[in-house]
Amino acid sequence: LASATGGSYTQRTTNNNYSLSGPPTEVDYNPRELEAFSELFKQRRIKLGVTQADVGKALGNLKIAGVGSLSQSTICRFESLTLSHNNMVALKPVLQAWLEEAEADAAERSRHPEIYDPEEEKRRKRTSITDSEKRSLEAFFSVQPRPSSEKISQIAEKLNLRKNVVRVWFCNQRQKQKRMKFSTLGLLHHAANRS
Repeated sequence: LASATGGSYTQRTTNNNYSLSGPPTEVDYNPRELEAFSELFKQRRIKLGVTQADVGKALGNLKIAGVGSLSQSTICRFESLTLSHNNMVALKPVLQAWLEEAEADAAERSRHPEIYDPEEEKRRKRTSITDSEKRSLEAFFSVQPRPSSEKISQIAEKLNLRKNVVRVWFCNQRQKQKRMKFSTLGLLHHAANRS
């Protein structure tokens, strides 16, 4: 039964539908407030770059009594207002807690990106090696195609390149030499079979 009382509604759950809040209880809520929060939640979630599935998984990490991970479809149904009223009411404080924590994390990450973004190292732009650096690397390679870590450091310092750039260049060069060798052997083998 639902009855209007000055703009807010009281609803008593008496059906046997699954309820996120446990046994049937009496709750007060304002449907417009739920609708507004649902829309706000969706906008802020998208702004944070978090998927509905991510939210569902993250809820399990909040350590809220009686709340575990939820499915992507549950979060979707909350945002589209297609959950039962009682489930909407039960989910609102949980999603509000998650949103506050996620926004606090995002604010902290933006203040200190160097602490929170260890992947930044992996996303570096591709290094372009100049012609003179390439000639120097090729000269070092012709003398020693498998330099030690110390030698790579010395080469990197001489050429003013990052050690990892030099190391990767040598790996790539060895692979290139291997491909050329097998390609040449394949041509010789093919030519020998034709005669």
